[in-house]
Amino acid sequence: MTEIVFAVEGMHCASCGLLIDETVEKLDGVEQCETDVRRARSRVTYDPDQVSAEMIEKAIEDAGYKARRAEPET
Repeated sequence: MTEIVFAVEGMHCASCGLLIDETVEKLDGVEQCETDVRRARSRVTYDPDQVSAEMIEKAIEDAGYKARRAEPET
């Protein structure tokens, strides 16, 4: 499994985060998506043999938000 973090723009409330989580977790190969609305970040754990980072980014954008890869926060 691989982990990637996306900076997400356009979220306004907890429901936005839940929508992103549910949308991304529907993709084959995604184990978990955790979206933090306050930090405007989505952390995704996925199998790169089944789904690409680009596919995950597109799913977030298809849900109505702007996404770009970001460095994990420490």
